[in-house]
Amino acid sequence: MASEASTADRDESPRSSADAIRQLAVHAARIQLASLTATSRFLAGWAQSADRYAQTLSDELLGRARGATAPGELVPRLADATSAHLRELSSLPSLAVDHFNQQVTHAEREPERGRRRSEAS
Repeated sequence: MASEASTADRDESPRSSADAIRQLAVHAARIQLASLTATSRFLAGWAQSADRYAQTLSDELLGRARGATAPGELVPRLADATSAHLRELSSLPSLAVDHFNQQVTHAEREPERGRRRSEAS
């Protein structure tokens, strides 16, 4: 009996080690993928914000060149556009962090759901 118990312990030890290594690798991959998607969200948000800002500046400057905007209105309009752009840029890091946290949390919950379903069957 003692030999059976020690054999069983030896059989489970490599399996649990392999499972632990697999779980660690999966967790690392999830974090890397969440980092990549959060970074891409940040960069895409920056590009979209820069595009809107450039378009707004262009519209304002063209409006002034065509005489549609009074000379005294141009600077305040450009300042408003710059403020809006900077507000958008300052929100991008927290949006990226929120996306990262959501991806990691969602990925960690998925296996739990799968295990519960298989245990219920």
